[in-house]
Amino acid sequence: MKRKIGAVLYWIGIAMSLPFIVLIGASMMKIISQGAESQYVNSTFLGIFGAAFSYAVGVMLRHNLTQDP
Repeated sequence: MKRKIGAVLYWIGIAMSLPFIVLIGASMMKIISQGAESQYVNSTFLGIFGAAFSYAVGVMLRHNLTQDP
């Protein structure tokens, strides 16, 4: 049962990172079309760090739940 809940928490972490991945894509499209303005570069870095953090939260929750005491 713990493994199933851990897998669900892992996928929740991935789902939380999806909006940040969309932000990265949108920012990259703006950079390509309008140039590397600071607001688009900042949005790209925000997306990268947000996606990495959300994924890490899912992995951490899965690890904490499935580790043996």
